[in-house]
Amino acid sequence: MRHGRDVVIVGSGAGGSAAAWALVHAGYHVTILEKGRNLLPGIGTKAGPRTHFGNDEVKAIRNYENPDELLEPRTSRTQAEAAQGVDRSFVGDVNGLPTTVGGGTVHWDAKTPRFWKQDFKTLSTHGPVPGANMADWPLAYEELAPFYDEVEHVIGCQGDVKQIPKFVLDQAPRAKQFPMPPGPEMYGGSLLAEGARSIGLNPYRVSQAVHSQPWGFGQACNNCGFCSGFGCPINARGGALSFLHEALLKGAKLKTRCFVHRVRTDRAGKKAVGVDYLDVHGRKRHQRADIVILAPSAIETARLLLLSKLAGGSGQLGRNLMFHNFTAGIAQFSEDVHAWRGPSTTITIDDFCIPEKGSAAKAAGLPYLKGGICETGGTLLPFDEMGVYAGPPNSWGVAHKNLMRTSPLRVHMAGLSMVGEDLPQLANRVDLDPKIRDVYGFPVARITYSLHNHELAASHWFGAKIADLCKAAPGALDGTYIPLGEVAAGGGDLGALAAGAATTAHIMGTARMGHDPKKSVCDAHGRVHGLKNLYLGDGSVFVSAGGFNPSLTIMSLSLRMARHVAATH
Repeated sequence: MRHGRDVVIVGSGAGGSAAAWALVHAGYHVTILEKGRNLLPGIGTKAGPRTHFGNDEVKAIRNYENPDELLEPRTSRTQAEAAQGVDRSFVGDVNGLPTTVGGGTVHWDAKTPRFWKQDFKTLSTHGPVPGANMADWPLAYEELAPFYDEVEHVIGCQGDVKQIPKFVLDQAPRAKQFPMPPGPEMYGGSLLAEGARSIGLNPYRVSQAVHSQPWGFGQACNNCGFCSGFGCPINARGGALSFLHEALLKGAKLKTRCFVHRVRTDRAGKKAVGVDYLDVHGRKRHQRADIVILAPSAIETARLLLLSKLAGGSGQLGRNLMFHNFTAGIAQFSEDVHAWRGPSTTITIDDFCIPEKGSAAKAAGLPYLKGGICETGGTLLPFDEMGVYAGPPNSWGVAHKNLMRTSPLRVHMAGLSMVGEDLPQLANRVDLDPKIRDVYGFPVARITYSLHNHELAASHWFGAKIADLCKAAPGALDGTYIPLGEVAAGGGDLGALAAGAATTAHIMGTARMGHDPKKSVCDAHGRVHGLKNLYLGDGSVFVSAGGFNPSLTIMSLSLRMARHVAATH
């Protein structure tokens, strides 16, 4: 155990909190700088954290935990617009994550799948893809597996290894059973699971950090139905707070409303000496440190490094930005399937993570098509349903009330979403907007992004299977899917519900890891090439997006990084 070394961590989300937990236990003096507010009174005290926005559907439209898009906007444009010299075509919220203590895990739905072996070695396993910047990770699944085990225990994951199909365990082997057994299976999801089995797919209980029994400082989940997008008032969901609360009890310091705008280095430019930030009153401050860890999110890490004029030697900084994207399926039933109750997903289908190398891929001019995890279950919440009914003219008043009472959509609908893999592209990037500045006077992040043909073709190919699954569910009256960029296939009432590409808030890439400093931004432990003590602890280091929710992998990589720091500094 080392003592007396000062560590500053930028960001208190999944990666930052995991690193803080590991380093404070190793005897380091840890200071966490968080740009957002603390909406969790009691965190770091014996009373434990409490949340004030569980079950609050209004909070989504009032920037409660998210950055204000007028004060701290981002800008965006497509690849085609960038080629035409368009500086930006949109100013506002572009894939914003909660800017608050705990980061995105204050309202995540806590699904915790592991990346597969193939996700770490995509290039060598499946070969190059035209128009994509494919590469292997500088580490293998086996190197990360022990950290997956440890994170699952700390945040309290439920699941059952015995229910996981063999083809999944072949790709993501497990040495241990989950810390706790699965909770109740949600009825709507179970109907879709039966439909999946009937067409030869392999649904099983999803791994998630939703506690089926009391764990840590939280209670067991009561299946209230307000999980994804909401705070949990009984702390029945693990995440960054599982690490952060204990780190603070152990002596880590948390400073909120601190906007870090520069990483400062020594005169030789070989070592970070701390960070510059603005405090809650807008005063300029400096936090010195022996070790600096950046974990504010893939977009904000790239922005901070660009503002600091660091890590640009390879030409990869800011590039290879990846978002997962949704291909949605909808099944409509005559009965009330209670799909809004409980966690948004209790069943997963991983069959679509197996690459399709047949005629569909060849027709798209690609070596393969790859989907992702299919999250089975869930439906509209009351405010969402209210908005759908209020859309047409003259639909208000008594007519609207009657629709809400009978609920032809929410009560009788169960859905599922394929979290599709997004291939890395050099042209999908984050840079600094040349004109737009935030409330603090700094250039905002500009996102240049377009879907690869792989994402579009995979959405159609696997979406057709999703529609078959929905139609095969017991009691289903109708089933369809919504491919990327189009109205739902088949049209009709269900087809009118949604259209366009739906990206997740899963943000990856921009500072990929690798052995070669000429082709990557950081090494296999997240250390920025050319700097002895600057590390990255968020999704920016990802080389590929895989087909799985990234938070468990972010925490596991950050924990691995922190243990390396403790062993070498």
